[in-house]
Amino acid sequence: MVLAITFMLLLVRWFGSTSFPRFALDGNLGLLLSYLVVWVPLLGACAIACYLRGTRSPARDFGLRFTWLDVLFGLGVGLLVRALASVIEIAVYGRMSLGGVTFGETIYDGWWMFGTLLAPILIAPFVEELFFRGLVLRATLRAGLASGGRGAASVVAVIVSAALFSLLHLVEVSNVQTAIVLGLSTLILGLATGAISLFTGRIGGAMVAHATFNGSLILASLLS
Repeated sequence: MVLAITFMLLLVRWFGSTSFPRFALDGNLGLLLSYLVVWVPLLGACAIACYLRGTRSPARDFGLRFTWLDVLFGLGVGLLVRALASVIEIAVYGRMSLGGVTFGETIYDGWWMFGTLLAPILIAPFVEELFFRGLVLRATLRAGLASGGRGAASVVAVIVSAALFSLLHLVEVSNVQTAIVLGLSTLILGLATGAISLFTGRIGGAMVAHATFNGSLILASLLS
């Protein structure tokens, strides 16, 4: 988390400096780097935990498995949280927004596919749920079970993983309204995906819910 947030802040500062390479001003490099500075530390932490402290099986260590039940749970929870996020937007902004997702002149190339579909709908939900629900939640739960009952440990684990998940998305927020909307929306999503992970013992449903949450926003943005 510390590395990801530090890299994000350094990247923003680099983009605003005169040393930022002119060839990258088309935004493609910035788009790729903005994801990599988060994904690499999170995946690195998961790899270290799995191979040095775990069984070297992502399925056993993180619950990285999918069933049809996970798909059904994930779709339902993802749409429900998106509806709640819309209610929050109306309460704060007075209207529904597109969450800052905008599209200029569309060029259907590989960058469009990556930035619009692959990164937010597939890769980001996989990486973030693997870290927050696969690693953080399970590690916190394990630590809590060593010192207390399962009920309290489960609640703490879900809250901790959801709070850190929300914090990561608030690093670059620049105003109070956006912080409230984004903070509450990601916190609710984190709590919901954490609950799914605990209930099923897998993170497949959490990944589907996260992908549905992001994908519904992208779909609404494209249709508008």
